Amino acid sequence: MLSKSRQAALWLGAALVLLLIPAVVLTDQFATRRAIGQEANRVDASAGLLASGFRRELEKFRLASIVLAQDPDAVDALATAAPAALPRLNVKLESLSRETGAAAIYLMDRDGLTRAASNWRSDSSFVGSRYAFRAYFREALARGSFEQFALGSVSRRPGLYIARHVDSGGKTMGVIVIKVEFDALEAEWRKSGNSVFATDRNGIILVTSVPEWRFQTTSRLPRELQTRILSDLEFGDQPLRMNPLFAANDVTTIGSGAASNKPYIEAIERLPPFWSVHSLVSTTAPVRAAVISARLILLTGLLVLAGLIAFTLYRRKAASLRSEQLIRNRMQVLNDRLVQANKLSALGQIAAGVGHEINQPLTAIATYARNAAAFIAAGKSAEAVGNMERIELLSERAGRITGELRGFARKASGKKEEVPIGTALDGALLLLRDRISNLPASISVEPMDDALRVMAEDVRLEQVIVNLLQNALDAGGPGVEVEVTHAVHRDWLELTISDNGPGLSPQAKASLFQPFSTSKADGLGLGLVISRDIMADFGGELVSNDVPKGASFTMRLRMAA
Repeated sequence: MLSKSRQAALWLGAALVLLLIPAVVLTDQFATRRAIGQEANRVDASAGLLASGFRRELEKFRLASIVLAQDPDAVDALATAAPAALPRLNVKLESLSRETGAAAIYLMDRDGLTRAASNWRSDSSFVGSRYAFRAYFREALARGSFEQFALGSVSRRPGLYIARHVDSGGKTMGVIVIKVEFDALEAEWRKSGNSVFATDRNGIILVTSVPEWRFQTTSRLPRELQTRILSDLEFGDQPLRMNPLFAANDVTTIGSGAASNKPYIEAIERLPPFWSVHSLVSTTAPVRAAVISARLILLTGLLVLAGLIAFTLYRRKAASLRSEQLIRNRMQVLNDRLVQANKLSALGQIAAGVGHEINQPLTAIATYARNAAAFIAAGKSAEAVGNMERIELLSERAGRITGELRGFARKASGKKEEVPIGTALDGALLLLRDRISNLPASISVEPMDDALRVMAEDVRLEQVIVNLLQNALDAGGPGVEVEVTHAVHRDWLELTISDNGPGLSPQAKASLFQPFSTSKADGLGLGLVISRDIMADFGGELVSNDVPKGASFTMRLRMAA
């Protein structure tokens, strides 16, 4: 016969097993819904941001077409057909194309003959070519303006043609056209981590972060519509196949009311008159991670519950202080091991960063120590003393490196105080010394007065300098030359860091201090944003300078009294 306590334990065990199956099912369902909901919120938010950027790009070129349609040089070139006006207009369109990032800008007369173009210098210049057969030309003449996405008849590159008629005194003289290619925008979309694309009113994918999706569709096109589009040759001979994900019905659109348990979800932002921006993400990995995490939590909870029940039964049976103490000791051992493992992990990360930098002085110390021993054995005390002095200097060098890393890693106090700007700069250069040497890079620092002090917080000030130097090294690559200069203007100190790298593109300048805007393949786009906020907290500012070559940033800090 089993004792009553043993029977109770068996019944409790059986009850836990019976509860485990429905608990796992319910936990999986809850975790799945939660993960999909979180992904839906994220992709919905990203769709709004991405659509906003796309809208700004479209509005920029639409506004440019309105301005160009009223440009006196364009009107004069069509009205008088004066030969002298065309070269001047060619140069103007070339400059505008370069400044706005347009692929091409060209002006046609009423017969579709191109009179002036931004690519007038190239072998594939549009000047003298007729494009009366293009829908954007015909519709712009008839309606006043028209937009058409198509392949270039010469370049065969896809792009949006924004056309607007040019009139004078109520008479239509011709059409101005801006071709926009979205390569840079698509590259930015790829950095979002989602599959992002824009479709027209027929659901045809035109602008996309996934190049192989271009000219696929999100729904099945009626045969007559597909035949008409193909006959117009807007997209060349592309078959306009349905995208595999949509063809397999694997995509749920947020707000559509459809089942949300499909492997992909998308959010759509409408941009009249015919654009729709889609942000699509796979839910497979997030759902899997959420289910695993939920199961672990459930299992932990059940184990804790089982442990509590077992502990209660054991305590009723034994009521032994020794057993309770043993359990506490074991728990303490486990806790100590966890703490030690955490310490080893942190030490491993630190060692990975400083190992190479301190390896050289340590190797040299070992060599000098052996030589000192040999000198002592040979009775050469002067030489041995010299080696000991070198060992002391090398030890101080290693100490400076580890001390600087320890200071850089500590939590900022948040308290502003007088900070020597030279000390902060030296600390940043010490942290980056190994990378500067290995790149290699050249960094020149303008000599400065040791008494120069600013109101800041030393850890965060050094962080800003490190960020700017890192950006210069990343942008310039091997052989980059970085120059650090300073100037004092009354109560302000300006520290300027410049490089001779490729510089900033117009797109990068426009979004320089926007979060998550970066040209680095593995970047997050937060370094400059954080640096600017730190400078603002100091009561100063961080600005980008217009320079003819490379990039230049200036930190403006209030001098200490």
